[in-house]
Amino acid sequence: MDGTCEERTSGRPADPFASLSVRLPDDIGASAVPVRLTVTSVESGDTVVEDSTRARLTEQHPNGTSCPPTTWTATFRAHPEKGLTSPEGTKLQN
Repeated sequence: MDGTCEERTSGRPADPFASLSVRLPDDIGASAVPVRLTVTSVESGDTVVEDSTRARLTEQHPNGTSCPPTTWTATFRAHPEKGLTSPEGTKLQN
C-alpha cells in the first residue's frame, strides 16, 4: 500500500453520510491494514473526528460466490466522541 489519501464530502449536516473506497493490491487477502480518518467541518474548518486503527479485511463476492470479482472490505462509522466504531446496529434513518 502506498499511503494514498482520499477526500470526500458528505451530504448536508442532517445527512452526514459518505462512502470511500481505497484500491488495495488484488492479492491482499484477509489481512489487517492501517486506517486513519479525519473528519473536518466544512463550515468551521474544525476537526470533528480524528482516529486511526487497523482494519481487518473480510472477503466479499458482490456477484455471487462463483463469479468475479472477489473484494476485500472493512466498514466503519465515524462517531464524534468515540472515533472509528463498528457500524453494527447503526440506525441510518430517523
